[in-house]
Formats: sequence, C-alpha cells, structure tokens
Amino acid sequence: MGNCSPSPRRRRPTEPGSPPLHRTASAPSAAAATTPVSPYALARSPSMDAAAVDDEDGNVVRVYGSDGCPVAWRLRVSLLYKAAAPVHFTPSEAAPLGRPVLRLSAADPEVSGPAEELLRQVDARFEGKPRVAPPERPRPASTSAAAAEEVAELVRLQHRSSERHLEGVAAKVAEMVKKGKKLGKGQSGKGRSYVEGAEVRRLGKWYGDAMEVMLEHARMEETLIFPDLQRAAHPGVCDKVNEQHGRHLPMMNGIKEDIKTLLTLELGSPLFHEVLVNLSVRLKRLQDHTKEHFKEEENELLPRLEDVRRMQREEGKVSDKSSSAWASEAIGTMEVTHSKLFPFFMTGLLPQEAVQYLDLVCRCTKNTRHLVSMLRSLAERLEDANPSIIHNNPTKLYEHLLVKSP
Repeated sequence: MGNCSPSPRRRRPTEPGSPPLHRTASAPSAAAATTPVSPYALARSPSMDAAAVDDEDGNVVRVYGSDGCPVAWRLRVSLLYKAAAPVHFTPSEAAPLGRPVLRLSAADPEVSGPAEELLRQVDARFEGKPRVAPPERPRPASTSAAAAEEVAELVRLQHRSSERHLEGVAAKVAEMVKKGKKLGKGQSGKGRSYVEGAEVRRLGKWYGDAMEVMLEHARMEETLIFPDLQRAAHPGVCDKVNEQHGRHLPMMNGIKEDIKTLLTLELGSPLFHEVLVNLSVRLKRLQDHTKEHFKEEENELLPRLEDVRRMQREEGKVSDKSSSAWASEAIGTMEVTHSKLFPFFMTGLLPQEAVQYLDLVCRCTKNTRHLVSMLRSLAERLEDANPSIIHNNPTKLYEHLLVKSP
C-alpha cells in the first residue's frame, strides 16, 4: 500500500537496503478533555490532550495522520488487532512528508515511513501474535504464480470467515434449543419472551449477513474463476462444485424461512420449539455440506489457478504489469462484502487471518476513498469490543457486537 502523498524529492540517507524511516518532532496536541475516558476508547477521542493521556498511561500508542490516509487507518486497525496497548488516533494534516506519524509509547520517539516499516516497528515493540506486518514471501516463480497465489489466499480466507459465521449461528440456535428445554411449556414469561425475541431478531440479522457474503462469494467464483478453469483444465472439472452451489441455495433459503417463521410464533410455545429444533438440524446439515465443499475447492481447484492465469496471458486477456490485477478484480466483484458487510466479514477471521486479508485488500484496492471507508468501518466496530474477545473467538466477537448494536 502506498503512502498518503507523493514522496519528497530529497530524503535523508539510510542504511543500505532499509526503507526510509523518519524521526519527527513532536506532533501538536489537541485541546484538553474535561471528562475521563476509558483507555480502550481513546482511539475514538482525538480531542483528548496528548500529555494527559501519556500521564495516565505511558504505554498509549499514538497515531497522527490525515483522516483520508489509508496508511493511518491501516495502522489504527492493525493496532486494534494487536490489542497490546490502548490506541489514540489524532487526525492531523500536518504530518511530516505527508505520511502518518507513529509513537509507540511516551518514552519512544515519533517515527514516519512506509506502511510496511511502521507495521514492523509495531511488531518489534509488541512481540507475539498476531504479527501485523506483511510476511516475508518467497519470490514467486512467475507473475502467473504470484497472481494465482493471491486469488487462492483470498478464496481460502473467505471460506474461513463463512465457516465461522455458520458455526456461530448454529451454536446460537443450539443454545436457544437448550434454553427452551429448560424452560418447559408455558414458562416463558414476559421478561424472558422479550429477551428471546431480541435473540431471534439478532439471529436473523447474523444469518442474513452470512448468507449474503456466501452468495456473493459463489457468484464471484462462478463468473471470474470457474469458466476459465473449465477451459484450462478439462470440461468437467467444475461440474461438481457448480452442482453443490445449486444444492446449497435451497438449503440456505429454507433456513432463512425457518427464522422468519420463528418471528411469527409465540415464544416458548411447542410449535416455536419444534421449528427451532428443525432449524438446528438444517444448520448442521448446511455446515457439513459447506465444509466439504470448501475442502474440495481448496484441494482440487485452487492448485490449478496458475494454469488458468498462464492461459489467460497466452490468450492476451491480461498483461504482465501487475500480479495483483486478478485479486483486485475478485475483490471488486464482491461489492457488498467489501462495503457495508466488511466489518461483519472480518469478524469471522482470527486476528492473524484478518491482518493477512487486510494486506490483500490494501494491495489490491485501487480506490483510496473506498479503502479508507472499509478500514474506518472496521476500526469503529473493533473499538466496541474488548481485546480478549478479538483475540480468542471470532464468533463471540460478532455476537458481542450484535448485542451492542441499536
């Protein structure tokens, strides 16, 4: 991902082979706040005085940068996934050289440089998982191999998010079934009915978002990958996965109808419990089919992507200028997933997977304004969660954010 503005004409000399890293003068502080702020809410409080924050906790990480700068937002999101210290973000158009400025603690100097170098500074300061800097990758054998690996990684990570969200919905329904057995007939009560009604509505929202992401992922494969895969390999190589896509849609629609039916029934009634049990069975069946389907795609189809890209180049469909063009096209076809549902999608990934996907998105999204919008929406959701939830359980993270939603 590039810098926020063109690089200066002259730079200070650095060690051979190392990216330029600039130490800066202290950034100007904002006006003082009059009310105490929770440390993990600092990222949403740019008006809080820098000295006051550092006096309260010398380990606060401070990021200065333009509100429209994707590097500043990537730093902010990566630090939230790191969850090693509170984060304070100060929008500032006066960042040196037009780049964001990072200060890892009150005792550390402020530094500025390329995104990858700043992320390596974060990893060096806060050891342990997840690492937020892009990994050192072996040089690919060809441009076709590099493009194929990017698309394969994109597909695999989308599979993991979908699997975990289905797992979360299924676990929630199983919990509701268990709760219904304990209550028994005629014991719901007004207070308990209200809680269960809210649970069903949140369940519908959760499953509806998961279904939209899965269907958009399937359409991306069917339009962008499978047709050329059929031609590059042999005519029947995608028949089975296309057939599975066709079988999954009625199953997914049936589950959606069951959830709608639950919303019309008396909470705690025998019919409500019967539909809930049926819903649990359907979800388990969809989970099993989806896992098997994703496994087949990853084992049988993704290893053939290099041949597909090579064929596309031989036919003159693509140029050799960018190995990220294919992944960029895949991201661009999934408009809903990478706009309004981006925070939802990302909560289905473990932190290490999430920063891998962020690296892909930042390299392959050419529209800076859209990229900033994606990163900002994700940061705002992560700020509403306790770091221990972010680290330990993606499905619990989304459930926590659902409960907190208005």
